[in-house]
Amino acid sequence: MNADFDARIRRFSLQVAVAACLVSLLPTLVGWLTTPPGQQFLGHPYNLDDHMVYSAWMRQAMDGRLLFDNRFSVEPQPGLTVHLYFLVLGWLAKVIGLVGAATLGRVGFTFLFVMLLAKFCSRLTEDVFIAKLMITLTMVGGGIGFLVWQPFGVDVPPGSVADRLLQGGLPIDVWQPEAFVFPSLLTNGLFMVSLCLILGIFIAVLDAREGWRPVAFGGLMMLILMNIHSYDVLLIALVLVAFLVTQVVAKSATIGWVARSVVIGLCAIPAAAWFLYVLKNDPVFQARAATETYSRGFRATFAGLLPQVALALIGFAGAMVGRKGLVRVVPAVLLITGLVALARPAENAYWMQFAAWGAVYSLAIFASASLATERPALNLVTAWALVGLVAPYFPGLYQRKLAMGLSIPWCILAAVGIAWAVMRIDRGARNLATALGILVISGSSMLWLQRMLKLVRDNVSNTTVHALFMPRDVVASVDVLNRERKRVVVIAPPGVPAPTEVTGEFASPLLPDWNPVLAGLTGAYAYAGHWSETVDYADKRTEVVTALYDPAQSSTVRQAFLDRVKPDYILGLKPEASQGTLFDVRGLGEVVVDGSTYVLVKLRR
Repeated sequence: MNADFDARIRRFSLQVAVAACLVSLLPTLVGWLTTPPGQQFLGHPYNLDDHMVYSAWMRQAMDGRLLFDNRFSVEPQPGLTVHLYFLVLGWLAKVIGLVGAATLGRVGFTFLFVMLLAKFCSRLTEDVFIAKLMITLTMVGGGIGFLVWQPFGVDVPPGSVADRLLQGGLPIDVWQPEAFVFPSLLTNGLFMVSLCLILGIFIAVLDAREGWRPVAFGGLMMLILMNIHSYDVLLIALVLVAFLVTQVVAKSATIGWVARSVVIGLCAIPAAAWFLYVLKNDPVFQARAATETYSRGFRATFAGLLPQVALALIGFAGAMVGRKGLVRVVPAVLLITGLVALARPAENAYWMQFAAWGAVYSLAIFASASLATERPALNLVTAWALVGLVAPYFPGLYQRKLAMGLSIPWCILAAVGIAWAVMRIDRGARNLATALGILVISGSSMLWLQRMLKLVRDNVSNTTVHALFMPRDVVASVDVLNRERKRVVVIAPPGVPAPTEVTGEFASPLLPDWNPVLAGLTGAYAYAGHWSETVDYADKRTEVVTALYDPAQSSTVRQAFLDRVKPDYILGLKPEASQGTLFDVRGLGEVVVDGSTYVLVKLRR
């Protein structure tokens, strides 16, 4: 490798990594600095309830557990879950707290991701300008979501032009952070460590061309990825099959290279076997795994990547002129055009069943092979980009998760497109055109940062029913539950959002939902805590409202509910705080926290 290129890219990547870490830390830092006296900042403006699931695992690790159970369901369960990432963070949390550990993990893996990205890009080019552009676009790249931006929700306002064009769904760069780097580094450390592992595995596969040395490291990363974010292993497998075909077409595949890559993949088997064992033996895990999480319509996906895709195709077309012509780009164009044309509005069903999806996946492989070059790294990125468009519609549970890191290959290819377009103009115009391209492609990312800061300021998660600052009464209740040394079940009122006068926007909840927070921070079991983790969540949430907190409910029905569920603690509001809309729970047991707004009652058993 060129020593000058290596030094300049290392220096640039260090600068980008430090900047990315500071941006990643910013919303949390603002939250800590603006926390009202006596309150506690929960640290996660986006998808707070999901982060409380992570916190519950970390909390169990703090207690010395290696195998976790689900603290968001009260049904019997064997407690077999292993999660290496949150296990380590839990050990760290014993020193710096749950929010501190989660934040450190997110910021730390943001730094590592940039360094791995630079290493990956160095296998694609030895041009400093192009490599820097690849890194920059990947870190900030988004789609056209900034044109129809909404701080809450996933749907376009009905009846609008955007509604007709996008078939009802907001572009995924508005709401699906795991598909993009910048939103991921702002919101979720699990996404960042998973992106690091994906890049690390791809680097190991490329390096395995020369020998066995990278196999052990790549295999270890595959094992860890299967344990902490198993969906990504399927994505990697789909990409590598297409990559193999491109290498066969390029006449670069060797039996030794294929064998070494297969060994890396086989290292996922122990974690996969344990996953299947848990699935077979843990009924609560079975119910959780059966949660249907469908991908949005393809037009929403495509709109979230439109600038990158357009620039990438320009790069391909420019690069192919003078070789075999633009015909090599045609399969990719036809694949994307066909998916856009055949897209249908999002609904609670799979867009394609296995036969149709298999045919489209085969077309993605063919399109990748049509663009094969003598550079294996570029072929891998091409396969990742094209297969990545198809993978989120694989007809299986949690299919939306297969969009993980989808913007990365498209941003890398977009950099090639920009470079090809500007290389022929003078330096000043080139820099201006490049800056304008980066500005457009980063529009949604800048709005993500604005959203995170606004959520902190307004004390509301994007879920609309979770507050970001725990009031003094709830902090005291958390302290009480943390002193328990036996299994306890806790119930709190479900949340009530606070819509503002601006359509589609929300203020701090009228009644925050503290169920996931109490479970996540204390290790208590929530009866109705999370839309996915709680078995029959919707029914239990309704039951809590009608059978327990409804002041008009009869004492007979309420007592029957308590006798069946057997909660140990109930969080309630004082009558003057609820204005009579919630039942006064103080008569149900001993009041152990008597706050200005909330009370925590320990039930008589």
